[in-house]
Amino acid sequence: MGGILMTDKEFQELVVNQLQILTEGQQALNDKVNKLDANQVRMENELTDKVNKLDDKVDKLDDNQIRMENELTEKVRGLYDFREVQNDVNERIISTLERLEAKIDVLQLETAHLRRVK
Repeated sequence: MGGILMTDKEFQELVVNQLQILTEGQQALNDKVNKLDANQVRMENELTDKVNKLDDKVDKLDDNQIRMENELTEKVRGLYDFREVQNDVNERIISTLERLEAKIDVLQLETAHLRRVK
């Protein structure tokens, strides 16, 4: 069994060495986890900002849609009112034309009668 045995001091140095390597690895992992945490917080903040901006844009779009719907409703109402007024005017014109046609018919009959009498 030649040379495989270690002294207590060598064994302690090996354990201390391994412990130091583990400690350094643990510290490196802690650093990486801290960086990941910081990145996650940064990304959450950016996402929150973007969601808030998107909410604002949606609110503006909703406001614009409501305004446009109201304007469109007013315009359609105005067109409907105009149509009703135009229908009244058309009815008066048609009524007047019917009276004029009746008068013309009467005048034609009178004219035809007068031509016969001459």
